[in-house]
Amino acid sequence: MSRRRTHRQTCTHTGCTAHRDIEYTARRDLDDVSATWKCRKHDKPDEYLTRDNPEQTVVLELHPKYRTNLHGETVLLGNYWGPEGDPDRAHHGIESGPGFWADAKNFPPGARLIVTARIELPDPPA
Repeated sequence: MSRRRTHRQTCTHTGCTAHRDIEYTARRDLDDVSATWKCRKHDKPDEYLTRDNPEQTVVLELHPKYRTNLHGETVLLGNYWGPEGDPDRAHHGIESGPGFWADAKNFPPGARLIVTARIELPDPPA
């Protein structure tokens, strides 16, 4: 049995000390690991909720996907959630999160799923 090792990678954003640990058995397992990895906070800062950015809304649209069968006919493969106006990036038949589950089978193409996350801070002590 191969020995498992851990490679620690630190966020490449200046001054950030966030890190991730990657387990591997052979050095070649690390060949596909990006040398410029950034933590979630620095990779997509607009999506990171903070006091200055307490709310984010994402809109997904239900897109139909088609395929060609053996007879050359175009047939519906199914409906998939993806970014609005970008059917090529629609890949999920089910979207879920805390408190919701949206199955594409239950909605017509063009339906929009709007998900909002908002942080509400407590009132400061008097």
